[in-house]
Amino acid sequence: KKVDDSILNNSKIILINSILFFIGWNGIMLLGADFPPPSGYIWMAILIAVLDYIQYKYLRSFLIELRRDKKKSFIDNTIFFLIGGVAISSLILIVRLNLMLSQPFVDWITFIIVVTLVGVIYGVLFWIFNYILVKYFAK
Repeated sequence: KKVDDSILNNSKIILINSILFFIGWNGIMLLGADFPPPSGYIWMAILIAVLDYIQYKYLRSFLIELRRDKKKSFIDNTIFFLIGGVAISSLILIVRLNLMLSQPFVDWITFIIVVTLVGVIYGVLFWIFNYILVKYFAK
């Protein structure tokens, strides 16, 4: 019974995360976009959908680890989002290479640091949010 509840609760937590991630990040990006958003915004929405899918897959193992070992899950989670921030910033630099080549190298590094910091901050908030959800659904 306990295992079945845990699996059902994980499914609920994953669904909550997936919906809030997609709507939340699209909302944040749309707040910074022109109105109506430019046609190129579709690429941002696709990137958010891909990241949402990666987070969905990650949550399946993360929630198990979170229940087992809170401290280790926090460290592993922070490293995961740190690597994710570096990967996403590098991907954006590669996709926008022509634009970035016209910028000083220090701007590249600043961009990578800022996006990585956003990833790490999001990762910490992600851990806290899911810790609260796990506690809530454990009742």
